[in-house]
This record gives sequence, structure tokens and C-alpha cells, in this order.
Amino acid sequence: MVVKLNSLSRWSALDPAQAIVFDGSDIAERRVRIDFNLEAATSFFIVDRDGVENFLCALPAGQETIEFSAAGTFSVYAEAGSGAVHYVSADLEPTFSEVVDPVIFTKIANRRHRNPELEEMMFRMNQNLERRLAQQADEFETALARRRMEEENGRSAETVVSDAPGTVAGSGGAQVPAQGATGEEPGETPPASNAGEQQGGAGGGQTGTSPAA
Repeated sequence: MVVKLNSLSRWSALDPAQAIVFDGSDIAERRVRIDFNLEAATSFFIVDRDGVENFLCALPAGQETIEFSAAGTFSVYAEAGSGAVHYVSADLEPTFSEVVDPVIFTKIANRRHRNPELEEMMFRMNQNLERRLAQQADEFETALARRRMEEENGRSAETVVSDAPGTVAGSGGAQVPAQGATGEEPGETPPASNAGEQQGGAGGGQTGTSPAA
């Protein structure tokens, strides 16, 4: 058998002429839990704020615990001649502790006031940036609308129309006619030149180039 008393500084001695006083509320009951360490069998009584005394319970020797609920202010005391009585209750302990001369490792940083000239400059920079972004958005929308219109008209945005001679309409560049094809229809053979003219030309060329007899 192991008897756990934990911290002995929490235990208080209850003299025969003393009572454990609990402050409560008349609106609702409060739950009370008391741990006892008794030298002998002991009877306990409860007294309300009007002085009415009632039997509470009887506990054997040793470490025992009682738990109950009651309204208003009341007190609990032990029967006289019962021997040594020690008790502990969380309802009687303080819920906070005061720290004397604490060591603080943190520091609250206060916001510094900014330079008014710097604030004005940043404001103007933001305005210029917003104006530039709006202008770029308008230019993008305009270019997109022009692109759509050119695609709907059936020609590319890079098409260049030229009225120079020899240029086919809608071709986007000048066309150079092929040599020897002027005035000829497709599929026709060019007429042969006169054989006599070719021979005469050849003879004349020879006469002009031969040495004199």
C-alpha cells in the first residue's frame, strides 16, 4: 500500500476549535473536494450561514476524500476528541502567485514616426505606378482589338499593300515577270527564228573576221 501525500506544505492542521470555511453563492451550488489525513476515525459536520448544523460524514483512519455540493457560505469541522486531522483542498488555495522582481527578456518596440517628405515621395511613386499600369492595360486592349479586327477582315496585321508595277494585288510584294515569257500564253511554244537569217548572220560574221586575200 502506497500513501501519496505529495507536497506536505499544502496540508493544514485542523484544530478541534476550528472549522474549514467555504465562501459560496446563493444562486447556485458549488462543488467542494476535501482530502483528509486522519489519525483515527472521525465524524464531520457542516454548518450553513444561518448556523444550522448537520452531520456530514464519518471517515476511517488514514487518507480519505470527500466531495459534495452546497450553496451559500458554509463551514466544515471535525468532532472533538477525534485525534489529529490534516486536510487539503484546491478550493482554498490561491489561484495566482505574485512574482517579485521578475526578469523580463522581451522589450516592446514602439513604432517610429516616418519622415513626411518620405511619405509624400512614396505616395507620388505609387500614383505614378498605378498610372503606368493603367496606361499599359489600355494599350494592350487597343492592340488586341486591332488584331481581332484585322483577323476578321481576312488579312494579317503584317500585310503590306503595294501599288508598284508588276505587283499582284494582295500578294504583299512585287512580282518580277520571267524572262522570255512576255506576251506568251501558258502552253505555247515560242516561234523559231529564220534559218536564212541565222546563216547570213553567221556568214557575215565570218567575212568580217577573215583576213584580206
